[in-house]
Amino acid sequence: MAKGRTHDLINLAVLPPLIYYLHPSDFISFSAGYFIGTFFLTPDNDLYFSKPNSRWKFLKFIWLPYTKLFSHRGISHIPIYGTITKIFYLSFIAFIFLFLLKLLINFLIPDNNFQVLRFDNLDLSSFLSNVSFLSFFFGLILAEFVHIFTDIIYSSFKKLKPKRKRRR
Repeated sequence: MAKGRTHDLINLAVLPPLIYYLHPSDFISFSAGYFIGTFFLTPDNDLYFSKPNSRWKFLKFIWLPYTKLFSHRGISHIPIYGTITKIFYLSFIAFIFLFLLKLLINFLIPDNNFQVLRFDNLDLSSFLSNVSFLSFFFGLILAEFVHIFTDIIYSSFKKLKPKRKRRR
């Protein structure tokens, strides 16, 4: 398996050919998704002490349950499915945080009309079919594909390399 820095460099080297073929309106959202997929939401989020998790700084603790739920090179290393799993996981964490925030505000200010969790005007289908969202998601997916492809190539070459004998 390649090291974190190797993944970062390879992902960054692959980005220019990918963005060359993009429509200019998709450039920012695709690049943002690709960078987030390269540095923060990688298949290696299932390792607690991985480089991508350390980039979360003080929020690193949110990945601890994820690392306990999923083994390394398991679900998170399945293209598309791994990204969707991480997005649902982070959405669940955000929902819990907002729910706890609402409870705290209701406890501190009992007679308030503060609306933290409102889904009245949420149109999920139009959000998911938005071109910017699709470009962002496509960037996340391609960053994941490059990461997994790098792991496959690195592991294949490592198997071909003859093992050195130890000296006594």
